[in-house]
This record gives sequence, structure tokens and C-alpha cells, in this order.
Amino acid sequence: MPIKLKWPWLGIAIPSFLISYIGYTSHYFILSNFASQRQQLTFQFSLSMVWVSYILAIYVNPGNPPKGFSPNKQQWTHFCKICNNYKPERSHHCKTCGKCILMMDHHCPWTMNCVGYRNFPHFIKFLVWIIVTALFLEYLLIKRVVSHWQARNERIFVHPAELWFLVVNLLLNSFICLSISLLLARCANNQLLDGMTQIEKWEMERIENLFYRKRLLPQLIDNLKIIFGEQSSTEASNQNLLSKKRLRLEEVVNFPYDLGISANLKTCMGPLKTWILPWASPSGSGCIFEVNDLALYEPDAALEDKLMALPWPPDGGRQICTGTPKSSPGVPIHTSRGETVLKKRIPDATPSSSGKYWQNEWGESLADFGVDVDAEA
Repeated sequence: MPIKLKWPWLGIAIPSFLISYIGYTSHYFILSNFASQRQQLTFQFSLSMVWVSYILAIYVNPGNPPKGFSPNKQQWTHFCKICNNYKPERSHHCKTCGKCILMMDHHCPWTMNCVGYRNFPHFIKFLVWIIVTALFLEYLLIKRVVSHWQARNERIFVHPAELWFLVVNLLLNSFICLSISLLLARCANNQLLDGMTQIEKWEMERIENLFYRKRLLPQLIDNLKIIFGEQSSTEASNQNLLSKKRLRLEEVVNFPYDLGISANLKTCMGPLKTWILPWASPSGSGCIFEVNDLALYEPDAALEDKLMALPWPPDGGRQICTGTPKSSPGVPIHTSRGETVLKKRIPDATPSSSGKYWQNEWGESLADFGVDVDAEA
């Protein structure tokens, strides 16, 4: 679950302290005693790139919808009541920033900024440079530990400060390297393999939950008529699909922005030739995105294919409200004495409220990613 800080400024202070402490104490008290000049310069360059990418991740605007934006006819019309403007596809209103964010991934407490379309490359580069710097430092620190161990029986003076910083910084650096690697792996898995932001990954989990609870298909069929017209499906085809017993989620739900690894990488990181530039960002508008072939609507296609052409999320970000669970008259059961009694059915424990309040298995709701759920309309 995303971290929420009581004092937001700690989100900048803590990473800045850790970068400064681990980086500069390791160099002054440890690396300067044995590392070559080339290794020290390489480490300082890598550490400088951590600072550059971090500053850019903090200050670069993630991107906001233009005033007077009008969505396409075959897209959901999500209107932000706070910004008084329509939101483009993949956009959400951030409660902390107080504005709508293009292709919002999440609000990051460690940058006090949203991660969105314009600054996602800086966020990823920040993570990459942390890992590169931490791994290089890890190699040098372990090398120094091995050197001290091999010389343990020799008469060599080692300053106590070096030993203290060697132990503490090695542990801290290992923790930072592991935790940031896991975060980068999550972002890479979502964006590169699936083409999804963290919010869209959460939405996919919500869609799966609705599908396996048998609540998604009726909503998709209704939405098909809303988006593509009443003639988009027939009652016979609807009933035939609803009666299918071995229907898989992949047959009716398509994430339209998954274009393959290379195209996904270009969408979130910009053109390949600009990746080496610290200030580079995607060149598109952030309001309109290319979709895959499955998202193209064909009037003569099968009903399942038409459902996969629905805009994301296919349920429109909502679900059928079933209201308060009603008590069932009961199920007849027989006791060991031959008596017949009625046992009440247990109502569905999963909330049937609006999807914006749904929680995944990690307890994450839409609000945990920084989204102002009251502005989601």
C-alpha cells in the first residue's frame, strides 16, 4: 500500500538525507582510502545523476489537460467537477496536487509530485540511477570488506570511523538497492509488459473481480450499446454469451494501450534517441493514445470482439449498484433427527458500491494512489 506521510516535506527530506549520507560518507571515509581515481570519479558522476534525475522528478510538471478539452465520441466522458473540465483518457484528478494529471500513475510522496505522462521518464531514470549507483557502491564496499578480512592478521592501521561507516552503509545500501529494485520491477512490469500505469493495473484487478463474480458481462453489453449504438448487439447474441460456461476474461476484456514492449516503452519513455538526455520526455500530447488492433470496432465482428473494442475501463469505471443485500428466504437443510429447517443464505460480503471505493488484495483503493475519488465522474 502506498505510504502516506503526516508531514509531506519528509518525503523530500528522507531521500535527500539517505542519498547524501550514504553517498558522501562512503566516499570520504571508505572509498578515498582504497578506490582508484577512476572509480571515485565514476561513483561521483553516478551520484550526481541521481541528484539530477531526482530534482527533475520533483519539479517537472506531470502534464495537465488543456482547457476546453473535448473527448472523442467513442470514449468515456469523465468530467472533473473541481477543474470544471473534461478529463482525457487515462487522466485522473490528484487530491494532493489539486489538478488533473495526464496518464496518472500515482502520487509519489518521495517527490511530492504526481508521476504522470511528462515526468514518468524522470521518475524511472531516478530509480535506475539509484540502482546503478547503489550496485557500484555495493561492489566497492564488499571489495573493501574482503580486503580487511584477508588482512585481519596483518599489522595495518584502520581508522575506527571507516569500520563503523563500512558496516552501517553496507547494510543501508543493501536495503536501498533491494527496495528500489522491487519498485522498478513493479513499474517495468506494469508499463513495459502490460502498458499500464499503476492505477490501470488496479483497474484491471477490479475488472477481474467483477468478471469472476458474474457482474461484468451485463455491464459490458449495456456499455456496448451506449458507445456504439443499439444495433451493436442482438438479444440472441447477448443471451448466448451470458449463458457460456467456459468464458475467459481475455475473450471479452482488452487493455487497449498495450502495444507490445517496444511501443509501450516509447509511449512512457519517449523516443529511444532521447533516453540518454536527462531532461527528455515523451513528445505526444498525453491526451490521445494509440490503441492496439483488438480495440478497433468492427460492426460485423462477433460480440466478444466488439466488447474488446470498448474504451478503458470497459465498465466505465463503475459497476451495477445492487443496493443493500436482501435476505434470502433460506435454504432447506435436514438435521440428524430428520427435522427440516431453513438456513439463511450468507449475503455477498464483497461491497457492491462504486468501483472507485473497491480495494484489491493489498488493501489498495483508488484513493491510495492519490486520486480524488470525489472528483471522479
